[in-house]
Amino acid sequence: MNLTFKHVPEPDISNLSPYVLHCCLVNKFFDNAIGINVPRSRFLPVKATSDLLLVQSDLYTLNDGFVTRNPARANPANPSIELGPEFKKVANFLNRFKTIPSIIELDSLKLTGDVWFGAGVTLKQNMGVKLEIPDGDVIENKVILL
Repeated sequence: MNLTFKHVPEPDISNLSPYVLHCCLVNKFFDNAIGINVPRSRFLPVKATSDLLLVQSDLYTLNDGFVTRNPARANPANPSIELGPEFKKVANFLNRFKTIPSIIELDSLKLTGDVWFGAGVTLKQNMGVKLEIPDGDVIENKVILL
């Protein structure tokens, strides 16, 4: 058994410093064991909420138990997605979307701050909106929409 330890920054439980234990079994301990090379196209790792957004979106479809790329997507590359700390935890991420937006035509997305999505949203091309309020501006009884 080959053991490696990976420190997990910013643990969910206070006063603990958790580690993820990665282990792999060595083939020599099993009779007739073989290794196989599985291409990245056969699985979709979800290590961050940005990955979760990809797999929950319409970018992928489920056909006969297999997850496949939606043929409506012309660009062979996945969209580049950067989510701020408000989206880091899965519960916070899920609460910020009434439904996951359509991203078939999305090239890149950058979200930071207190952003919430309604139902039926479609994101296209390059998304990243910066809200700037000028020096000395007074905002009173207003709703600011982007």
